[in-house]
Amino acid sequence: MGKEEALEELFKSLKMSFKNASIYPPEHPALKKSVSEVKEKIDVALNYLSPLKIGFTPNSLLVDGQYFEKESLYEELARTFHVQRIKMIEVKQGLSIEELMTFLTKVYLSPKEILKKGGFSHILEEEKITHLAVEELDYSQLLKGEGEEIKDIWPHLLQEAVEKEDIKKISELADNFEKVVGHFKIEELLENEQFKGNINKFFTQLQNMGKDKFRKCSKELLKSIVKSQNISRETKLEKSRTFFKDLSNEDIASTLLEEIITDEDFNSLSFQIFSELSERTRHKNIAGSFKEQFQKESILHSSPKIREKIKELMTGSSSSVISEVYRETLSALLRDMSSEGEMTFDQKQLQKNYHFILLSLLEEEQRKKRVVNTLEKILDEWNNIIRERNLEYFKHIIEVLNKRRGDLTSEPVFTNINTKILDYMVDQLALREKSHVDFEDFITYLQGSFLSSKPYLDKIFQEEKINTQIMKFFFRLYPDSLPLFKKNLKEKSSDTKFIKKLLESLEEADSPESKEIYKYILSSGTESTKIEVLKTVQQSSAHDEKHLFSLLEKGSDSLKKEALGILIKDESSKEKALEKLFSIPSFFGTKNKILLDHVRIVREMDLTETKDNLVTLSRKKFFWNKKLKEEASKVLEKWDARKN
Repeated sequence: MGKEEALEELFKSLKMSFKNASIYPPEHPALKKSVSEVKEKIDVALNYLSPLKIGFTPNSLLVDGQYFEKESLYEELARTFHVQRIKMIEVKQGLSIEELMTFLTKVYLSPKEILKKGGFSHILEEEKITHLAVEELDYSQLLKGEGEEIKDIWPHLLQEAVEKEDIKKISELADNFEKVVGHFKIEELLENEQFKGNINKFFTQLQNMGKDKFRKCSKELLKSIVKSQNISRETKLEKSRTFFKDLSNEDIASTLLEEIITDEDFNSLSFQIFSELSERTRHKNIAGSFKEQFQKESILHSSPKIREKIKELMTGSSSSVISEVYRETLSALLRDMSSEGEMTFDQKQLQKNYHFILLSLLEEEQRKKRVVNTLEKILDEWNNIIRERNLEYFKHIIEVLNKRRGDLTSEPVFTNINTKILDYMVDQLALREKSHVDFEDFITYLQGSFLSSKPYLDKIFQEEKINTQIMKFFFRLYPDSLPLFKKNLKEKSSDTKFIKKLLESLEEADSPESKEIYKYILSSGTESTKIEVLKTVQQSSAHDEKHLFSLLEKGSDSLKKEALGILIKDESSKEKALEKLFSIPSFFGTKNKILLDHVRIVREMDLTETKDNLVTLSRKKFFWNKKLKEEASKVLEKWDARKN
């Protein structure tokens, strides 16, 4: 055997061991066997190259100056290592099976976990692996990625950079800050003292490097904190102020101007939080700078849209909480912008004011009859209220209705308005990709409203508004409504598209109700919906072993294959499942068709553990077993050829 052939055999063996390592635990016989085979192949390769160095590019392998590329075997191996940021491995004489096993199982750690442990080289050092070394790619290259990948890796890169005071890496992190900050959960940042401390150190070091990057990053964080709706105002103020103490009045003012111009959801409550994140003693100077910057932008000064925005900030439900110095500044700008020298209100604004007057009356009125009349007027205006898309209004109305619950519980209008609130909540949840609003207040309120589950079920099954949040909230509001849910589901059991969407939502919800719904679809759904359930269950713990064995016995080939795929993941059920496939009595070949189907299934799933069963089938006598013998022999020949 020559060098190239030895390397080829090593690569094939390595690919198989990676496949097994991704499926089986370290103590599994199949994994142990494949690792032993890799060890044998490494020993052969070391006869030609010692130490053995294998380099990895995104699509190829490099050994002894020769590239191995343009074949799926090389590309898959290259991707496996490249994704883990491993540039090269070096294997020395004396590598033990234990060292190799540890290395292969660690390769599947996520970049986040690898960084947490100090990098792959540090992992090998901790595991006392001395005969295998790695050269790692620079993890800062991950900053060229997008979204979730950056979000997971960025905090660890930040910690490493600030601890080492690495100017180059701090600069790279600053360049990517705008891209990554929008993916952070601000509540996690504020609650994680280590992360919070690292951000402060990051900002301090940016100031020492020059003001531009510090200003840019501080302003982006300020915007994200103001926008976040998952944490209370008190928490924002208590834990965020320290970030912005060194941001100049001019920078805070320019950030405020940018938010008013670009963020449609920026409202008077956002303004309040924004202003309170800086010390009160600075408000006058910030407001002055804001006015000056605004007046320099002549295009803004004549914009009807900006004029309306400022009016809304001054007349919204939370406008009273804006400090006087800012109110005066906004009023002065409005006077300058108005051709008549005074504020003018259009029909839309008058309607909005009317809605808040009704809400105020609902809160203050003491006579029950007038309370009911006011609520009826709000109900009459409901479609207009919805069109205003003013979440503050809904939060206020929930707060007021909760206070008046005792007076209104028996009134039909109270049930009607609660149904409308439920409709609004589900509609907003259905748009969750566009809405980052926390609906806990809605759920807490509606849990005490004794509403029928029918309106919610209609939203799910008639309007097909469904996602993870909608499912979670349904079972929180109606924990005893699973039978009704199943009844509605039965009518949609043949709608594969709907069932698939439902399963995706249930998979993320991962609740006891999810498991019950899986079982229900498996027992009563169509063939295609059952397959969708089994594919979903592959990734979760929501499966019923008894039902899976029933499918293995009586299901179609497709269902058997999916059920078997789940059962073989657990060692205790795997042996029993494989035995069940081939322990079928077949007198005079009466069950041979079933056995033939099972042979094809294990061939397609590459279940070499069934070799003994196939050997038994290949040795059967009598002419009626001829086809079964041939099929079993073909599979065995294929497996043997691959092994040799």
